[in-house]
Amino acid sequence: MTFPSVFDAYVPSNGPDFLAISNFTPAYIPFTTLQAVRVSPAADSFAYAKRLVSPAIFAHVVRCFYFALALLYTGFPSGTPGVAQIGFEELSLRLYHTTLLHDLGWSNNTEVATHPAHAMTFELHGAIMAYEHLHIAAPSLDPFQVGDIVESIVLHTSQWPSGNSSANQILMFLSAVFDVGGYNGTGLVGLDFSGLWHPQTVAEIEHAYPRANFYDDALSIFDTEFVQKPNCLNSHFPGGLDGLVKDLRVGPIVPVNSTNARRGVQDPHLH
Repeated sequence: MTFPSVFDAYVPSNGPDFLAISNFTPAYIPFTTLQAVRVSPAADSFAYAKRLVSPAIFAHVVRCFYFALALLYTGFPSGTPGVAQIGFEELSLRLYHTTLLHDLGWSNNTEVATHPAHAMTFELHGAIMAYEHLHIAAPSLDPFQVGDIVESIVLHTSQWPSGNSSANQILMFLSAVFDVGGYNGTGLVGLDFSGLWHPQTVAEIEHAYPRANFYDDALSIFDTEFVQKPNCLNSHFPGGLDGLVKDLRVGPIVPVNSTNARRGVQDPHLH
């Protein structure tokens, strides 16, 4: 199984417009195929995120990487006339750092809680920490790469009715909201998640990186964010905190007793 070689570097932020240039079919892609994707430079972002966030949040960010990669196989916009293209290797590199680092602000770790940006909405807080990390750990990344990674982290909970998003940013957004809310979660207006991800692919990703107590960790963070930062970016979510809590999935997206939840391959990076 192979991925397309190039993708649209920029796509419409509006759901219907995005779908109009997409060719999504929820084809099954084995977790082993996703797992085989390698990026360079990895810059220890995996280890950095694992050290700073809780195990459940860490599993969430890794699942986001694999969910995003799956969309590159199942019909993400590619070859649209007049639109700049980005190669698979370059996009997967940006996705790797973006997904792994996107929730650094979702942590009670002392290093995170005492960072000078800790009073900001968690997206900005985490993005600033990601920016600092990449400049130290991945000096070979140029300003365009770092800019796309950091900006995609800042914007990963936001959406707009018009304008454009980078491929990296919309993939970060889609994978994050899908992992939080599942097939019935709130995503882009007009977008049906059942048309994006095959349940068996989802089940294998969740088997490799189980949700565990993600619900409890996320709920605690949402509560804290809304109390300490009433103007946080998530306050713009439809229904506010109550809307987020209703959207937050308690168990696996694909239940373990589902016919689609066959045993997947355990990721060797999971310890």
